[in-house]
Amino acid sequence: MALMVLMATPPSAMRAWGNGGTAVASPSHITQYAAATLPPIQLPETNGRTIEIPADSFGLPISNHESAGLYGKTAVLLQPGDTVRFTVLVADAGLYTLSFDMAALSAFINAPEGQLLVDGDFPANDARRIVFPIFYQNQQGAETFPLDRYGNEALIRQERLIRWTNVPLRGVNFSQPSPLPLMLAAGEHAFAFTLAKESILLGSIYLAPFAPLPTYAQYRQENQAPESSGVLIEMEAEWPTFKNDTAIRPANQRSLAVTPYDTYRLLLNTLGGESWDRSGSTVYYAFDVPEDGLYTITLRALQNTRNNFTSFRRITINDAVPFAELNEVPFAYSSDWTDVTLGGETPYQIYLRQGTNVLGIEATNSPYYTPIEKIKKVLIDINTLALEIKKLTGNQVDPFKEWVISDYIPDIEAQLMAIADDLEADLGVLTAVNQGRGSQEVLMYQMAIDNIRFLAQDPNKIPTRLNRFSEGSGSAAQLLGALLPLLQNQPLALDKITIHSADSPPPPIKTSFATSLVEGVKRFVHSFRRDPYQSIGAEAGELEVWVNRPRQYVDLMQLITDQTFTPETGIPVKFSIMPDESKLVLANAAGIQPDVALGVSTNIPYELAIRNALKDLRAFDDFDATINIYTPGSLLSYIINDSVYALPETQDFWVTFYRQDILDSLGIPVPDTWNGVIEILPELQRYGMNFNTALSSGSGTKNYLLTAPYLFNYDAALYSPDGFATGLASEEAITAVKFMAESFTIYGMPLTTSSFYDSFRYGSLPIGVSNFETYLKLLTAAPELNGLWAIDLYPATVLPDGRELRYATGSAQAGIMFANTDQPEAAWEFMKWWMSTETQVDFQQQLILNYGLAYLWNSANVEAFAYSPIAQEHKDVILAQWEWLQEPVKLPGSYMQERELSNAWNKIVFEGVNPRVAIDSAIITINREITRKMEEFGYLQNGVRVKEFKVPTIETVRGWMQDDR
Repeated sequence: MALMVLMATPPSAMRAWGNGGTAVASPSHITQYAAATLPPIQLPETNGRTIEIPADSFGLPISNHESAGLYGKTAVLLQPGDTVRFTVLVADAGLYTLSFDMAALSAFINAPEGQLLVDGDFPANDARRIVFPIFYQNQQGAETFPLDRYGNEALIRQERLIRWTNVPLRGVNFSQPSPLPLMLAAGEHAFAFTLAKESILLGSIYLAPFAPLPTYAQYRQENQAPESSGVLIEMEAEWPTFKNDTAIRPANQRSLAVTPYDTYRLLLNTLGGESWDRSGSTVYYAFDVPEDGLYTITLRALQNTRNNFTSFRRITINDAVPFAELNEVPFAYSSDWTDVTLGGETPYQIYLRQGTNVLGIEATNSPYYTPIEKIKKVLIDINTLALEIKKLTGNQVDPFKEWVISDYIPDIEAQLMAIADDLEADLGVLTAVNQGRGSQEVLMYQMAIDNIRFLAQDPNKIPTRLNRFSEGSGSAAQLLGALLPLLQNQPLALDKITIHSADSPPPPIKTSFATSLVEGVKRFVHSFRRDPYQSIGAEAGELEVWVNRPRQYVDLMQLITDQTFTPETGIPVKFSIMPDESKLVLANAAGIQPDVALGVSTNIPYELAIRNALKDLRAFDDFDATINIYTPGSLLSYIINDSVYALPETQDFWVTFYRQDILDSLGIPVPDTWNGVIEILPELQRYGMNFNTALSSGSGTKNYLLTAPYLFNYDAALYSPDGFATGLASEEAITAVKFMAESFTIYGMPLTTSSFYDSFRYGSLPIGVSNFETYLKLLTAAPELNGLWAIDLYPATVLPDGRELRYATGSAQAGIMFANTDQPEAAWEFMKWWMSTETQVDFQQQLILNYGLAYLWNSANVEAFAYSPIAQEHKDVILAQWEWLQEPVKLPGSYMQERELSNAWNKIVFEGVNPRVAIDSAIITINREITRKMEEFGYLQNGVRVKEFKVPTIETVRGWMQDDR
């Protein structure tokens, strides 16, 4: 019945989780359960109609990996690019499902992915990207949450878990209610499965006829068993046995309805909430029952994140959904904790075998699948029609110009009505899912429909009413675009899970008024106590570190330091949340400054250093050896003469973002230079689109981070060689400022962009320069754009001699040591340890394992960033752009040049002032201020130079690095 198998490519050597090199992380971060801890993998039933293709028929060496022994069958190791081919003889035409026995090996955050071809073609769009699960667990041996130094509970270190499971072929967004059905005709079919990312152990592959889940009535008929009696098993939800998404994490709830509870301490006593909303994200709980029988499941849950919105969960027992009613379990909005028994007033009786069973609770948006897919389709239809209209009108928005659009698009009214009817058909689905309650989601859906029907009444007015169709915050396109993630996300918090007999229900939630009143008064009084995380001062011999970051970062930094740095060095460290970084100067003057400060904004270190508040880090003998982990240009703004007063901690990047789908549809190439940008602008602007620049963002004042790259790339110096005058008088600088202004006055790039991220999502700015903030949003908050966008290098400036320069800034946050510290050597040891590759990789790992990819850490340590769990092609671009990283040098009075450069741009762009006139005026002001500040800091006396000032360059820093070698 089944023919077998060819393998095109032999497996290659195993990769490390980060970038294909040797992993820095300890091997203990990837663990597996002993065979006896969990029940064996549940394999599909093999019968006369189910076809199994075993791994030993793949023609590959059988893997001897230790986890293969837990599988109980043979398995092969697949690496990216490896392909398994097999042919199957199908007896009966119909729908079939495919599933894989597999275990992920080296994957850390990025899940393994593959592709499936059937007879040379993709059988469905989702077969282009098959996502396999990876699992995580609490660090082995952890039975309680660790306590921080203030007695509050902290998150447990997470570890990768190698676990065998049978994975059915599912949609890439896990939105469909069932596995992906494959339509196969009777006869022989050739299958080719290719692994695209990461590595997996692959066991058998199964092809089975598609079958809907049984109803609860059918399930009970097939599972005749006695009801259990007297069993009550309670599990705290914050202690899952394992999970498949790092973003799901325990949280604190100050409610008397949850357990455990403490009036004063912060306990991690619930799970999820907004951190558990992505469809497909699953937590698993292993538990033992004393005997075979029927049991009931009750969940203490809270969904108060979204008013009048119903979230859904998919319930599995031992990796399978028992019956259809558990495939989409609703959790309605509630303002307080509720005990939700599966089945409601007539609880479901679920068969469990004696011993260990595994309960899976998966977030699912499958009830919203139809509206979600309809919105995606309608957004494409709207963008296509809007683009067609703009091709006709040339993006003209003159309200007095009349158009007869129907002459050019005869069926435009029919198209609009079809779009509205498509949406209307699913409005009832959305309303029914939320049980008729009026929610924000239903309102936005109705408003989008109303906009489209309004436009259909007079299609000839659409060119002047695109703000109701495809552009603007209230347009149909933006309403639907904002609605899409709301439907996709399914937030829910859990406190307790109870497995019980029908005759042993869990105790009801009881909180008396008196108890609530007393607790409220106690918490109110306690709220007047000072927040210990922001307390200033350390014990004798303790290193004090202030951190300009939220508490979850500080907690993790304290935990890692206490576990590694302090035991290794004997140096105790106390972290505190920085009260206000703008008051560091005052703290230093008052003598209450810390030894070290981290997360300091890039403009702060120079202001402190010029006032002798910071320690010169080059005074330490091994400084030059320490900085080889950085890009040379990242240190420039922290240098005064030959002294360095800060170490880069995090690092930004400016790259070109582009929508592949839009550019491909318009036949527009991705420009590599500014000349290329200028060439594509007319075509973009013809369709009402544009190219975003870094200068388009932000306020009217353009800081150095945005303006300096124009000067760098025209090979202009910011200052004179001796540092006592501005460098803006050079021809190169004037040419740079002219282009900086003409980008807007002549070429029409957008003067202001309120949100490049939103404009990029909606297609009005399908290409442009932006930074890490945009990258992280696209990576974590724009699922509808998965696979539709990419990044490239910052556009290069082509000089007359043929050189191409693409310098960009990249400073973010830094670490500093105060000059008044009485523990300079200990502080330097800490700073070296903190920025070391091993520590940065470990911190990055734990941040993501505890909080999810939204907490991606953009370390300034280039070696550590190379281990970031992002797409390799993105990492390659970022690392290549960092080779061009150059920060503007700061010197006394340089703030005036930063300000006047912005003023000159504003005068040229908004007032039409001649560039040379604007620059000449700026030069006078800048030189006057530099002279004044040089005299203030002792470099000039009565206009005469009395002390040399060295202007550092990238070559200066490279020389330090090379001297160490």
